[in-house]
Amino acid sequence: MSTQPEARRRSRRQETRLWRVPVTRVERVTPQMARVTVQHESLASLAGARTDQNVMLYLYPEGTQLPEPLTLESARGLWAQVRPLTRTYTIRRHDPATNEVDFDFVLHGDAGPASAWASRVQPGDEVIFVGPSPAYQPDPTADWYLLAGDETAIPAIAAILAALPQDKQVLAFVEVANAAEAQPLDGVTWLYRDGAPAGQNTVLVEAIRAATLPEGLPEVWMAGERSAMLAVRSHLLDDRGYPRQRVRPTTYWRLGESGN
Repeated sequence: MSTQPEARRRSRRQETRLWRVPVTRVERVTPQMARVTVQHESLASLAGARTDQNVMLYLYPEGTQLPEPLTLESARGLWAQVRPLTRTYTIRRHDPATNEVDFDFVLHGDAGPASAWASRVQPGDEVIFVGPSPAYQPDPTADWYLLAGDETAIPAIAAILAALPQDKQVLAFVEVANAAEAQPLDGVTWLYRDGAPAGQNTVLVEAIRAATLPEGLPEVWMAGERSAMLAVRSHLLDDRGYPRQRVRPTTYWRLGESGN
């Protein structure tokens, strides 16, 4: 989902460009998560998505007259008249054989522009995005891996799980609203808020604090609400004694700030 990344091992940055592609499918993955699939031959040149690779969505006001052709340069040239709202989203799936890309959106009504858009989007609508970003590269020297986050991190965690070495142990903890929001991802421990507000609970850090973690040095990837990420980081550094360079949280959203 949206991201404010801190420094971590990342792949080399690919050429940044703008894509304007049609929506081909919209499905509800869970009651509060929608998957939007886009497909276009131009996506053949999109660098292969791995781990938490993301792009920036451009959300223009309805009725905006866009230049033709719409490129990164012409879009920026329009900023004097109109600027799109921008939100950064992880690529949930990229299939270069079919030129398809999936984006997953956490739905929370019209509280955020991306959520509002994803609630209304239909096949045939357009998606405009810019990217891609560099992607997190798992450290092959880690003894094991720890992944943690809330529902906003599910697309990245799913992609990371598929990319991690098969011969290393992986623990993943994901906080969601309730059992209906769990997805079929192998190896994930689902944690349910069950009515506790997102960003105002200790479900994630308490689960990790209570867990029996493997021996050896991990690499920790985690993303979600800022205060939750800092709480988990503090536990792993102060209580578990893991090296600081192996525990780098990413803030995807902050309680009280306008989100997606």
